Amino acid sequence: MAATVDFPDPMPPVKPTTTMADKDRIITLRRRPDSLLYSLRADERLAAARAQNKRSRAALAERAGEWPANSPGSLNAWLLLVTTKPPVWRDPVLTWQDRPLALGEANESFFYPDPLGFWSEIRRWTQEIFRLRYPTWGLGESLALTSLLHVGEDPSRFRISFDLFSPRVVLFLDEPSWVASGLAVQKSVNHYIKDPHRSGQVYEGFWGETAEGVVVGKAPQHPTTHNLYRAEDMIGFLRSAPIPQP
Repeated sequence: MAATVDFPDPMPPVKPTTTMADKDRIITLRRRPDSLLYSLRADERLAAARAQNKRSRAALAERAGEWPANSPGSLNAWLLLVTTKPPVWRDPVLTWQDRPLALGEANESFFYPDPLGFWSEIRRWTQEIFRLRYPTWGLGESLALTSLLHVGEDPSRFRISFDLFSPRVVLFLDEPSWVASGLAVQKSVNHYIKDPHRSGQVYEGFWGETAEGVVVGKAPQHPTTHNLYRAEDMIGFLRSAPIPQP
């Protein structure tokens, strides 16, 4: 009689292995934001922001993570304002409220009625910059694509915000925030405004661009010190920003 051979049971089909890294990648791909949210054009950013559904908005807020205090703004800011100065503008009676970053609409904290006039200057500066390319826009559209960042003593906050928003215009409100940013600017043009109260005293600012085409400026004076410059002089500086055509 011929010998019999016992073969092993067939192996079950092998399923592809999914690692934690793969799962993270799948989650990331699912949550990848709409590319138009970070368009070079402000009008496309605004339209994309207003078109996001509730789930997309929640994902964008999660992506931003914990946000610094005293820093109202938008999740897809086209204009990023940066300062290191502490919020001495607070009113002793009216309570300041840190609100979540907005999307497609102005953050309500931009309308805080501070006694120093800081936020009214921020609103004025913002509209001047946006109207260089969008002359029919009102304050609502302009602020809907603006963020103001208080970096305080943590300069890493700027890099995080810069990478998060991909802004097309960055304006530093004081020298320390500009120096700590680490940005390299090309084609820099200096601008000077005079102190209306002290003869011979001038303040220096500049506009320039990065190699990637981001417009970068440093204001000649901080908005809290608006008594040290004439409104028309500061408007002249803002209107000289080399913002490209949309």
